Parts: sequence; C-alpha cells; structure tokens
Amino acid sequence: MQPVRTPSSVAPDGQVHPLPLREAYPAELRRVEALVGQQRELGREIVVVMGMGFVGLVMAAIVADAEDDQGRPRYFVIGLQRPSARSYWKVPMINQGVCPLASEDPEVPEIVRRTASVKGTFTASYNEEVLSLA
Repeated sequence: MQPVRTPSSVAPDGQVHPLPLREAYPAELRRVEALVGQQRELGREIVVVMGMGFVGLVMAAIVADAEDDQGRPRYFVIGLQRPSARSYWKVPMINQGVCPLASEDPEVPEIVRRTASVKGTFTASYNEEVLSLA
C-alpha cells in the first residue's frame, strides 16, 4: 500500500508547503476576519489585492505601507493567492514577512517585511471569501 501524499506547493528555495484542505478554509476566514476587525477599530480601510505575482505583491505592499499626515497606516491589505501547487507557497512566505519573489529593487523585500511583520498592515490568504471583507 502506497502512502497518501498531501498535495503541496514547493517554493523556489525548496520549502514544501502542504496545500490547505477545504476543512481549513473556515479557520482561515476567521483568522483574517479577526485581523480585519482589529484594523477597522484602528480606522483603517480594508483592501484586497488579487494575485501575489510581482505586480500584485508590489501593489499590495505599497498600499499597506501608505500612511496619513500623522504617519499612521491608512490601509490593511489582504493579498489573495489561490491555493495551487504552483503558487500557494507565497501565502506562508508573505505571512512570515518574507518577500516571495526576486526583485532588482532592494526596497521591495523591505516593504514586504515591514508591512507584514512590523506594521501588521499586510497579510496573505488563500480563501477567496476574504473578498467580502473589503
């Protein structure tokens, strides 16, 4: 009898990330809803950016880094990435504050780190229901 293999997504650095099972979707939505609730209490607008390819990732990070006249974050950004074997690995990397894509601009990884890990204004999710939170 062969062992059952969990479908996974492999990052360019070789890290293997098991794809989320449907049973995990409600907990993921609750995680993001809790973050959104906290961010709304702080007066921040909620933005969802679909697709964490280079353009979507950079756009999400830049919006998450935007501040008002007093230097307070204006937005909370949810980066939505579908949970495919080809690209799901981006979700856990972003949520660890690690830029999942190579960039010639050294500011890109720094903005991802700052917004996801320091400011707490950027998170990534695979659950398409987060669209209802914007």
